[in-house]
Amino acid sequence: MTTAITDIPGIGPSTAKILIKNGFKTVGEIAGTTIEKLSRVPGFGTVRASSVIKAANGPLPTSRAGRAKTAISRTRSTAKKASPYKKYVKKKRPISEKQKKEKQSKEKLRKEKLRKAKQRKEKLRKEKLRKEKQRKEKQRKEKLRKAKQRKEKLRKEKQRKEKLRKAKQRKEKLRKEKLRKAKQRKEKLRKEKLRKQKQRKQKPRKEKMKKEKSRRKKPPQKRKK
Repeated sequence: MTTAITDIPGIGPSTAKILIKNGFKTVGEIAGTTIEKLSRVPGFGTVRASSVIKAANGPLPTSRAGRAKTAISRTRSTAKKASPYKKYVKKKRPISEKQKKEKQSKEKLRKEKLRKAKQRKEKLRKEKLRKEKQRKEKQRKEKLRKAKQRKEKLRKEKQRKEKLRKAKQRKEKLRKEKLRKAKQRKEKLRKEKLRKQKQRKQKPRKEKMKKEKSRRKKPPQKRKK
C-alpha cells in the first residue's frame, strides 16, 4: 500500500502541491533528500525541513485520526514540564545596603557621564554654530568689500572717462579756436593785401589826376619878347 505526501505530519494539500511542483512527488523522495535541498522550497526553513525529513523516515499513520493522535502526542512530549521551583526562582533576593549604594553610585556615574556627554555635544553644537555664523559673517563682509571695491572701481573709471572727455573737449575747443584765429589772420592778411594792391593800382591814377588838376589851375605864361 502506497502512502501519499499528505500522510506526513505537518503537510497539507497546499504544501503537497508546492512540494510536487519542486520535484518531491513521493514520501521516499522526501525521506532521501537533504535539509539543504528541502529548505530551498518556498515555505520551508531548515527547522521545518529537518522535522519533515524525520517524519518521512519514521512510521507514518494510515488515517487522519492516527496522524492527529501522533501530532498531539508529539506536542505533548515536546511541551516543557513546569518546574516545582519556578515560584521560588521568581522571588527577588533582598538587596543589601552595600549593593544598594553601589547601584546608586553606578547610576549616579552613568547619569554624570550622560550629562557630560550631553554637555560636550551641546558645546560642540554651539561651537559649530558659532563657526558657521563666523564663516557666514566673513563671507558677507567679503561680499560687501568686493561690492565696495567694484563700485569704487566703476567710480574711478567713470571719473577717468569724464576727465578724458573734458580733456578731449578742451583740446577740440583749443583746436577750433586756433583754426578760427588762423582763419581770421589769413582773412586779415588777404584783405590787407587786397587793400595794398588796390592802393598801388589807384596811386598812379590819382597822381595823374592831380597833375591834370594843377595844370588847369595854372594861368598860361606869356612869352618873353
